[in-house]
Amino acid sequence: MRPGGLSLNSPWRTELMPGALAALLTLPQAIALAALAGMPFEAGICLALLPALAATLAGHSPVALSGPNTAASLMLMASASALAAPGGPDYIQQVLVTTLIAGVFQLLLAAIRVGNLLLELPDSVTRGVLAGTGVLILAEQAGPLLGVPVNGSGIVEVLGQAVFFDAPGTASLFVGILSIVAGMTALARGGRRYSLLVALVAGWIAAEIADLAVGAANTGIERLGAVPIAANFLSWPAIDTTDTTRLLAAIRDGFAVAIVGSLQTAVTARILAFRAGMPMNINRDIAGQGTMNVLAAFTSAFAGATSFNRSLANVEAGATCRQAGIYCVLFLGLGTLLAGSLMARIPLPAVSGVLVLVGWSLIVSVRGAFARREYLVEVFVTSLAAVFLGLLQAVIAGAFVAAYFRALVHETNANTRSQPER
Repeated sequence: MRPGGLSLNSPWRTELMPGALAALLTLPQAIALAALAGMPFEAGICLALLPALAATLAGHSPVALSGPNTAASLMLMASASALAAPGGPDYIQQVLVTTLIAGVFQLLLAAIRVGNLLLELPDSVTRGVLAGTGVLILAEQAGPLLGVPVNGSGIVEVLGQAVFFDAPGTASLFVGILSIVAGMTALARGGRRYSLLVALVAGWIAAEIADLAVGAANTGIERLGAVPIAANFLSWPAIDTTDTTRLLAAIRDGFAVAIVGSLQTAVTARILAFRAGMPMNINRDIAGQGTMNVLAAFTSAFAGATSFNRSLANVEAGATCRQAGIYCVLFLGLGTLLAGSLMARIPLPAVSGVLVLVGWSLIVSVRGAFARREYLVEVFVTSLAAVFLGLLQAVIAGAFVAAYFRALVHETNANTRSQPER
């Protein structure tokens, strides 16, 4: 260690690479999920900056990454679109108010320590959600990998639209597969910390070469595109107490977003603790999400949650502390402001290739962990529910099956103790 300097093993050095990769993964997802929520593209970036940084600093898990989230975006769209046209001023105000209320509810849930109840979930449920999430991540990448538009709402519809599209993009598939192969090669050679970044860079280079060779018009490789960020990003969620319809809708849907987001935060915290061997404090993590959403309402953003795929990619890239999350926000902000034209060139099939590696690692991580037949059934049922029904339904289904098998074991033990000795 040099005098007055940082050692080579300092977290501020070792977390640079995971932070850079997280920023590259966050950018396209932030834009896509902003569109899914019916908000302007820049709203997704706003959410991934100051609000996400607040969640990183206020939450307990040092490797969890928060920001735009699929479930929260879908719930906001379903809520606000019933009252206003997506993207309009009234719509944006409704989303801001709902986001603020969701954040307040999450702070209250953390205060009454609801996270302690979520810790009682059996380990088989966590593993089942882990495997189911991996399958969902793989399925969601089918469209971007094939270079075809996909707007389905379920795994069957998404895969059907992607696989049976009339004209899949050969160049996009080539870029995605090359990213996957490059990442797996780096992983096989012991480069676990850099395998995802290698995958992204390899796909990016392949896309540039393909465009130069035959022309961008012929390859059809979809790029991220430019993202404008307004200088004045502050906002004010105006709550009109005289408009009871909008107010009640915001309270109802804000509570729903808070519950689903808290549950996802709890499950992600358990998964990260399982993968990285770190302690948990779920109530603090939920408080971090509440802080993020309250701040999002005042920074032209929308409600978010802990991200499964970005958090797990963060761990796969070698992140061990919250400096990676801080770097992610810094790199994302600087990249958007100073290197917007370069980041606009990020090929989406390469991003999908990286997420395929993340999804596959989740599926592989639960193999060999089935000591009992009942445990295997619990994991399988939870995984199926996560894939076809959703996270909340998966946790309920898995907990019910686990309780059923434990009740049978308890009954068997009770009967054995009650039998008279011969």
